[in-house]
Amino acid sequence: MIRLRPLAVSALAAVLSTTLLTPSTPASAAGNAVTPINMASFTTTHPGDANSVRLRAIMRNSNRYALTTWYDTVKDFDAQTGAYLTFGGTAEDKIRPAAAEAFGLAVSLKLGVYQTGNNSNPNPTTAVAKARTTRLIGSLAYQHRVNTAGGWGNAWQSAHWAAFAGFAGWLMWDDLSVTDREYVRRMVESEANRFSSYTVPYYRTEAGAFVTPGDTKAEENAWNAQLLQVATAMMPTHANYQTWMNKAIELELSATARPQDVASTTVVNGRTLDTWLNGSNVNSDGTVVNHDRIHPDYSEAIAMTTHAGLVYSMTRTPTPRAAMFNADVVYDALVDEEHVAGTNPYSADPKITYTVAAPGGTIYEDGTADIYYPHPNDWGTQRRMQFATMDVMADAFGFDTLASQKGAYWEPLHAQKVFDMQNRFADGHTYTGNYWDAGSEDTYPGREEWVAHHAGWAYLARWIKFQGAFTTTNQAY
Repeated sequence: MIRLRPLAVSALAAVLSTTLLTPSTPASAAGNAVTPINMASFTTTHPGDANSVRLRAIMRNSNRYALTTWYDTVKDFDAQTGAYLTFGGTAEDKIRPAAAEAFGLAVSLKLGVYQTGNNSNPNPTTAVAKARTTRLIGSLAYQHRVNTAGGWGNAWQSAHWAAFAGFAGWLMWDDLSVTDREYVRRMVESEANRFSSYTVPYYRTEAGAFVTPGDTKAEENAWNAQLLQVATAMMPTHANYQTWMNKAIELELSATARPQDVASTTVVNGRTLDTWLNGSNVNSDGTVVNHDRIHPDYSEAIAMTTHAGLVYSMTRTPTPRAAMFNADVVYDALVDEEHVAGTNPYSADPKITYTVAAPGGTIYEDGTADIYYPHPNDWGTQRRMQFATMDVMADAFGFDTLASQKGAYWEPLHAQKVFDMQNRFADGHTYTGNYWDAGSEDTYPGREEWVAHHAGWAYLARWIKFQGAFTTTNQAY
């Protein structure tokens, strides 16, 4: 593998797409160019309703934290003088947070949400914001193993990180150097090619036997699909496009498949469900299991399958119907599924030993931002941005049809909670205390970066709806 030297950009620019960076495999050698997003096909205006105004404010708070406290102090990136940032390792805690922040910032900058600060709001200038965002993107791509020996990638969750970094790079394409564009393209291509002959995992077999008790593969399949969505949107003429797209569809369908779906003859994107599916990952009632419990936070797998509506809408092409499969069922389970205190209707899974906590009820609670967790929640109980994001997507992509109260009802409750939490702090971050403290509001180490990418997903979905850019197709690929 040839490793590009950052100082040789001018000499290499003319040959990046031919000699030095030509992939060695025939499958990726032809038609691998990235098709940039055509922003001229969209209007430059933004929705003016109160919910959209709030989402933009959440994004700007997150931006401010990312470009001040996070960049300068938490990560100390401003002290690094090399052409590319180093992240201190290749594991999730080193790469995923930076990729998530890069995506949140890229959405804000690309759509014109970002605002330069003033005396009471010390945001960096737009020029500084762009420079830091493109440096993050270029560095993430450069540090991927396909571009730098010993780099990150080809790992259990790395498709998720590459989807953030790749989508961010695609959004900021016009601001990236020729070298960094190629690093981004190769990163996305490399991660996508991992799934060409991938065997999709399942929580249950077709016969209903538990393969991975206590651990659905809904989220895992969804984030792997997420990367393939980015790859096919970015590189629609790639020789592996058809392979990537069909694997994305299989992953999307499998992520939200219920036991009753595995024998269905319903045709989705060219094939019947019984030929697409080899098992199920969601319970019959739409609930999702992870960490040995019914876990509402993992219902968010539908945000990663329906993420397809974000990437394909940016190209003004239809989203495969598979991406929306059962999202309405999973969302409705949050809104309407009643959990009876003292029972354990999921005891067939030997890992689920919790009974439903008092007082029982639905996960979403009418008229409040409170969330009811039927089983103990190990991520902390003050997470709301994932629920606000699902609410926005449900409204934008229309998968709230089964729910008695629609996404537009729930969004202001959950999003206002996030906004109120951010407004406790001058730099716009969301959570108080340390993530490792007992009783932490959110116990995930990358919790602030997690808010950033969710805010990016949510506002992009809202903006796409405003642009009238979302459509679906049931075509075969």
